Amino acid sequence: MLLDRIELFISVAKYHNLAKTARQMHVSSSSVCQRLKSLENDFGTKLYKKTKEGIELTDAGRTFLSGVTGILGELESLKKTLSSKPDNGRQGISVGGNYNPSVKHLPMAIAAFKKTHPNITVTFWTGSRAHIEKCLRDFDVDIALVQSPSKTLEFHLEPFAVDTLVFFAHPAHPLAKKKGLELSDLAETALIVREGTGASYKMLKQLKARGLKKLNVALRCGTPDAVKAAVKNKMGIGMLFTDTLQEELARKDFKVLKFSGVPELLGHSYILFNKKKPLSPAANHFLTLLRSRKSESQNDENRDKLSS
Repeated sequence: MLLDRIELFISVAKYHNLAKTARQMHVSSSSVCQRLKSLENDFGTKLYKKTKEGIELTDAGRTFLSGVTGILGELESLKKTLSSKPDNGRQGISVGGNYNPSVKHLPMAIAAFKKTHPNITVTFWTGSRAHIEKCLRDFDVDIALVQSPSKTLEFHLEPFAVDTLVFFAHPAHPLAKKKGLELSDLAETALIVREGTGASYKMLKQLKARGLKKLNVALRCGTPDAVKAAVKNKMGIGMLFTDTLQEELARKDFKVLKFSGVPELLGHSYILFNKKKPLSPAANHFLTLLRSRKSESQNDENRDKLSS
């Protein structure tokens, strides 16, 4: 989104350093560079240049920064003005989630909620963990379901579900046909992973700690769908949480690969809402529904363990 790229540019202008901006926004430096390049293409001008100390805005960049800062200020004022107006009795809630919970849990929860509350409008946001947390801080989202959230005091955090990171491949991939996979097999194949410092990053660190120093990370993708598309096109084996693979595994489009000696990596998702804003009655109803589905999710996990 253009607004996301503009906010990224403002952060870069603040820190004068691409790496520091990447750390603050929990994305990779290459992702920051790509988004800035896209922003420059949108406006047809060079906005910054690299220096020994970091980065420096061009004249056009300084003009752009001044303009968009004013525009964002006006948008914030408009949002406050509109939010203070009566809603003529209409009710609505805004729900958000990062990619993994947004695939399995939230669509079903929203569908169940709409059956019992057909007159309440539900807005559904999906994005990175950092983006969804920003929406919670800005009160754009009432309740979120986020995997591995920031441990911050401004949010109420309530455990929801646990998911497992797995390797998977196209059924025609050589490793999908091989029995008794070992750690050494991972070093000899192309890996397709999510970008950033999330679960895939942690798994790669653990593998390197176990002696795999030369892993072949062939592609880093921004979304789970991009990882799956690359695996479908036989570009390598992927790493994702099982929640994002349920439909493909049921259709046998992919095969889960189990390597001897690979550590188990779990992803914990949480229900989040901002402590500074009381939940509306409608949002409280949705929270109650999520809590009931949490119990169902835990029962499903227990059944899976017993059957495995």
